[in-house]
Amino acid sequence: MKRCWTDLIAAALLLILPYLLAASGEGKDFLITLNGSKLTGEIKVTANDKGKSEISFQNDFGDVYAIHPATIFGFAYQDKDEVFLYESKKLDGKWQFLKVEKKGEAVNLYSSSEKQLQFISSGESPVVVKVKNPQSWVQFKGQPPIKVHKWNYKGLLKEKMAAYPELVEMIGKRGFKFSNLSMMVDLYNKFHSDSFKTL
Repeated sequence: MKRCWTDLIAAALLLILPYLLAASGEGKDFLITLNGSKLTGEIKVTANDKGKSEISFQNDFGDVYAIHPATIFGFAYQDKDEVFLYESKKLDGKWQFLKVEKKGEAVNLYSSSEKQLQFISSGESPVVVKVKNPQSWVQFKGQPPIKVHKWNYKGLLKEKMAAYPELVEMIGKRGFKFSNLSMMVDLYNKFHSDSFKTL
């Protein structure tokens, strides 16, 4: 029960603090620890390669640490005027950082981008090529994150969103394709919120 409350507090901090950060002009990146504390500093490097995920974090004293996702709740960094949020998630037995795309009462949408290094021959000198494979994840309340693909999104979302037939009926039709995943998550959270207001 204690861990549950800690997770709720950390999640709230991760969502609220970026707006306070932007409003104050503070311009600092930060981590949210497992006990809900905020540590400010600078995110130096983010790496996600073949299921291995970590960040390099420099605190306000200049100390640099390699941070594994299992050791923190999440982090945020600012690029110009935009703040990017990441949460730690255990996926298929491995901890990874997932980017927060949408956050709601009933379902969250995340993304990840796996970077792989490939060596290809260019004359006699090898060239390192970074290949990014964007991936989408949905996490319904009380359940682990599920990877969503173009080939499985219809069946998956229709099953998980079955409580709202009017939404399920539209999944797969024009405007409700895989590329509209973010909008469908917004709609599901709105249906969920509206249903509670009418109780």
